Amino acid sequence: MGQGITDEDRFEVCGPKHMMSGVIDWNNEEHRRCIAACLVKACYVMEKDMALASPWSESFGFRMDTLFFTDSSVINHKEYLTYGAVFELMEPACGPSSAPKYVVAFRGTMLFHANTLTDLVQNTLLLFNAQTEYTRFKETHSHVDDLIRGLSSGSVWLVGHSLGASLALEIGRTMMLEKGLKIPTFLFNPPHISPAPVINGILSEENKTRLYTGSYTVKFALANILPWHRKRTKKMFEQLGPWVPELYINPADWICQGFMDYFVERQLMAANHPRFASTAARTSYRDILFFRKLRPQLLPSASLWTNWNDGMDPHGLRQWWKPDCDLRLKYMRCVYPLS
Repeated sequence: MGQGITDEDRFEVCGPKHMMSGVIDWNNEEHRRCIAACLVKACYVMEKDMALASPWSESFGFRMDTLFFTDSSVINHKEYLTYGAVFELMEPACGPSSAPKYVVAFRGTMLFHANTLTDLVQNTLLLFNAQTEYTRFKETHSHVDDLIRGLSSGSVWLVGHSLGASLALEIGRTMMLEKGLKIPTFLFNPPHISPAPVINGILSEENKTRLYTGSYTVKFALANILPWHRKRTKKMFEQLGPWVPELYINPADWICQGFMDYFVERQLMAANHPRFASTAARTSYRDILFFRKLRPQLLPSASLWTNWNDGMDPHGLRQWWKPDCDLRLKYMRCVYPLS
């Protein structure tokens, strides 16, 4: 603890200046985004210094309620490794209904921590759709399940960055499938296993569209050859469709480019090839390969926010607590069924 501290860890130096004084408008997308990003930042900073982490949450009226520890944290020498936390909003019960009661936040990979191996293992699980089978998911899913009892689904938010975004996504998806609960979910730079970065690097937009059109045709054919898979994905998309998580993506970030390409091309296919677009959009080569997994990587619906400001770290969390005027935001709402 206390090692590697930089000015970027200090809220008063690098925090959202436009949010440090003034009333929070919980109905304002910019305010919600900035606060969600700051709570994730608190999860990063607490690994260095808990006192420095506090302003990232307390400045917006939150107190830290629960910490999530990796199952292989080293207790000796105080080398704890946390991967997330629950923050409780300390406001009167008569506060705005759009404000959350609890925010469950997850950080991304910490490459330079002594116990970073546990994060790298979690990243590997993404390749095999296997996150839900391991402790990190099971413990946090159980905790969210307990939190939400007696509360409306909007009273609990899920937020995460990078690897943490994939965990928040899995929990939100599971709660929707199991209980029909549309938990507000904020995903910053969520990883997506996809050839999109390679495709974007070598093909023009015209050739890329041709490639995706051909791929959609193949997926449509595969879905009809494998009717059990087609029926399963259709049922799952229908269940998940009403849940619309917020995705925050920088197009220059190769880790999450796949999400952007998926939704952009899906909308294009729906407009130009409606006959097979819906079926193909539900079909993933990777999900067919790992056919025993019941959680396809694709999302039926999402609010897609893209930051086209190329002067920022494309995978960095810091960009997302900047004011709208500092970002080149574009918005796309993609919902299922396709239209």
